[in-house]
Amino acid sequence: MKLLLRLEQPTSGRVLLDGRDVFTLDGTAFREYRTKVQAVFQDPWSSLNPRMRVRDTIAEALVVNRPVSAAQAQARVDEVLQQVGLAPDAGGRYPHEFSGGQRQRIALASALASSPELIVLDEPVSALDVSIRAQVMNLLKDLQAQQPLAYLLVAHNLATVRYIAHRTAVMYLGKIVEYAPTASLFRAPRHPYTKALFAAALPANPDAPREDFVLAGEVPSPIDPPTGCAFHPRCPFAMADCARVAPVAREVDAGHLVSCHLY
Repeated sequence: MKLLLRLEQPTSGRVLLDGRDVFTLDGTAFREYRTKVQAVFQDPWSSLNPRMRVRDTIAEALVVNRPVSAAQAQARVDEVLQQVGLAPDAGGRYPHEFSGGQRQRIALASALASSPELIVLDEPVSALDVSIRAQVMNLLKDLQAQQPLAYLLVAHNLATVRYIAHRTAVMYLGKIVEYAPTASLFRAPRHPYTKALFAAALPANPDAPREDFVLAGEVPSPIDPPTGCAFHPRCPFAMADCARVAPVAREVDAGHLVSCHLY
């Protein structure tokens, strides 16, 4: 996430948007990138500046990166407030005057103000009550249906991922181990770590049959990861090659990639 938002410099590799390496952008191109990529953070209680009125928070990304008049900025603030289900007069109030769900709507309005192509969502509903989570998730889906907008959702809650994401990447120790259309992944997970994740999640129906899949050991240090496949010390299916050779991603189904020697 920090790399996508250009808050960190990569040690290797590239980050591409529309075919361009974003770390080569500067000047006007970099400002335009800032408007195209926005973020909604996990905690709506700390991600909003308590000293700024809501309208100033929402307009900030717009006025910093694009030449807009005060009237244009105010009109856009009113528009996005209505898009996220808040009245335009909410812009004159401060964050402490809103509930957690309303604050997350304000954070989303702030991300939408500059008409982005991509919004990075960092656990956007984990700090909210269950009933409010559903409202915010439905809002995210409705907004995406109304305008050309992509999300990158980072989440631990599998139900949130299943509801929002079209494609899902499962990561272990900083590397993607499985990547597939969400429906395919939840129907038939392939990587042992993905299977363990699903087995650990609370089921919607507690009486439904479940695969018992318990992992041994602790997560290794990412500073000094194991050789070969990083998951092999905890994997019940580990083979000799797993400790020596890092697996490469292979397509096991249409669009379903798995990094595992079992495949």
